[in-house]
Amino acid sequence: MPITEVPTEIELLYQIKPCADEHSAQVADRPPLPCAYFRKWGIWHSFDYEPDAPMMHHEIGLKSAYVGRRPLVAEALSGCRKAPIMAVGINPNLPGWNRPNSVNPLFDEVQEFAHYFRYRANAKLDIPLADYERFGGDAKDPPLSTAELAVPMDADGHRTIPLEPRPVPMYQGYEALLADMAEAMDWNDAKPVVGEDLSYGNMIGCPSAKWLLKPYAQDPRMPPMARTEMEGIVVECFVKRQYFLRQLAHSMPAVLLVISQATTDAFLEQMNGNFSLGAPKVGETVEALVDREIRLKFGDTEHEARVIFSPHITGNPHGFKVFRPKVLAQLIDEAKRGGIAFNKVTGRLSRTKGPCTLCPTMAIGACEYAGELQPHAITTMADATLADVSLARSQKQFELGIVRAFLERNAAAKAAPSASSLSTTEAANDGWVLAAEHEQSS
Repeated sequence: MPITEVPTEIELLYQIKPCADEHSAQVADRPPLPCAYFRKWGIWHSFDYEPDAPMMHHEIGLKSAYVGRRPLVAEALSGCRKAPIMAVGINPNLPGWNRPNSVNPLFDEVQEFAHYFRYRANAKLDIPLADYERFGGDAKDPPLSTAELAVPMDADGHRTIPLEPRPVPMYQGYEALLADMAEAMDWNDAKPVVGEDLSYGNMIGCPSAKWLLKPYAQDPRMPPMARTEMEGIVVECFVKRQYFLRQLAHSMPAVLLVISQATTDAFLEQMNGNFSLGAPKVGETVEALVDREIRLKFGDTEHEARVIFSPHITGNPHGFKVFRPKVLAQLIDEAKRGGIAFNKVTGRLSRTKGPCTLCPTMAIGACEYAGELQPHAITTMADATLADVSLARSQKQFELGIVRAFLERNAAAKAAPSASSLSTTEAANDGWVLAAEHEQSS
């Protein structure tokens, strides 16, 4: 992958935003690209920001227009890129499958795309049900409907719609963990929240309601992947385009929260060979993993992230309730060691090492944490600024070196499957297959 002068956090936005369209297109005399699978999940009510929407405001969904039903777009990391805690999933969820009045973003401008994913925080957007029905929708609309809403145009030619934030129970569960950690640390002035102190992202960028390799008995309308589609998606999105790995190397979180057995299976499949402590193996249960300290090494740098595995907060509420004290204990232990700290100046958790220019560069707000961001110490920093091309390139090379190490060490681990998996059988040694099996049973 060529090294450009564009900082990683900006480059990813320009690459992810059009990715689903680019890699779902059919080319004459060639088979469909694997990512075209996600188009099988249908078309969904979508919105765009209106031209005069306030980009410097930290609230999403202000001044929005209905743009009809459209295919889903790939998603970027949600929240501050330098938040000290990052939650990880397999791929984004599809709220419209069970909530027909849910809306999905479809932006014309990269600035709007940046704004939405920077400030989405702990909620997603719905059209209020009364308005949804007023526009011709029905609370019982089936998931794969193609019927559009009859939203009238206003005097400016926009089909303006009201939107309301709908708090996501899983994200509220994250915030409850953060609050309990802060209380245990006597950080009385800290009110850590999702979006600022915890970011969340996915290993694969495109959404679906499930990660499936077989028909789903509980809802046969959900389209499963062929094994070749799944393998192709992982290669295209995770290995070749490296969206997740590049964001991970840029963010360098102190803690990774890997929630659910399915995500654990896929994460261990792709990150094996990069653990410096705890020796997790593909096929281990989250119940076993949460009992020990596990650390992920960032290439040849000194940085490591504590990896905390947990049952799914909402998908497996009983399991999470049982193991929540252990998840919380790991967060508190990391805070006591200084991996997570409280910054009294900002009133937030301290940011991670490395530069970030996302908010000012994309003109979506001033960076509230600029005073604590420190470039990686890999070059002479005297009189340098983040605008210096040489500095930008050196930081980019530093991050891409971490990505290369992630991939090379994972490849070495896969070359010795008995050392990285609890089983040498093909199915059990493939964490993505195991992930699909766990999704199938949930």
